[in-house]
Amino acid sequence: MYSKTMVNYIIGFLISILLFPILLVIGIQLVTFDQNFYAQQYERLNTAERIGMSDEDLKRVTLQLTDYIRGRRDSLDRITAEIDGVQRQVFNEREITHMLDVKELFQFAVKVRNAAISSVVILLIFLYFLSSRRPLRYLAASYLAAAGLLLFLLVIAVPIIQSNFTYYWDQFHYLFFDNDLWILNPETDIMIQMVPEPFFNQAVLRVISYSGTGVVLLGLASLWILRSLRKKY
Repeated sequence: MYSKTMVNYIIGFLISILLFPILLVIGIQLVTFDQNFYAQQYERLNTAERIGMSDEDLKRVTLQLTDYIRGRRDSLDRITAEIDGVQRQVFNEREITHMLDVKELFQFAVKVRNAAISSVVILLIFLYFLSSRRPLRYLAASYLAAAGLLLFLLVIAVPIIQSNFTYYWDQFHYLFFDNDLWILNPETDIMIQMVPEPFFNQAVLRVISYSGTGVVLLGLASLWILRSLRKKY
C-alpha cells in the first residue's frame, strides 16, 4: 500500500514537472506574437526613429517577421521598407540565415511542448487507474511540491540573471546556436536595431511573468483541491 502511494506521488510529481515546459513555451509564444508588446517596446526605445523607418513600416515588418517565425511566411528576403529615405530590402543575408535558426528553434520548442502534453496525458491515465480513480489528491500535493521548488529556483535565478543580463543572454545563444550568426552589427543590421538587448530583457521578464502566473494559478487550484478533499473526507 505504501509503495503504491509513493508511485502515485511520483507520477503526480512527474506530471507537475512536465507542466512547466508547457507553460514556458506558451509564455514565449504569447510574448513573441504579441504585436502590442512590440509597439510598447518600440515606443519606449524610440525604435522607428533610430532605424529611420516610419511607425507604419516598422509595424508591418514586425508582423511579417513574426508570421515567418510562426510558419505563415516562407522567407524574409522579399520584405522591403523605406529606411532613411531609401526603399530597400530590410534584412541582409546574415540576418535572414540567423532567423532561419530562430524559426527552427521555435519549431523545436513547439515539439517539446507537444511531447510534454502527450506525456502528461499518458501519465494522467496511469495515475487515474493506479489511484483507484482518485488522482486529484496526488496531483495537487505533488504539484505544490514541484511548484514550490520551481519558484524557489526562480527567486534565486532571476536576480542573478538580471544582474548581468548580457552575459547570460550570450550563454543562451552559445547553448542553442552552433554558429555566430546571432552576433549582429547594431550600426548596420536592422534586426538588432529592431530588437536590441533592452527589448529582450523586457521580453524575458514578460515570459517569466506569464509562465509564473500560470504556475501560481495552478498552485492556487491545487490548494483549493486539497482543502476541498479534506472537508469531504
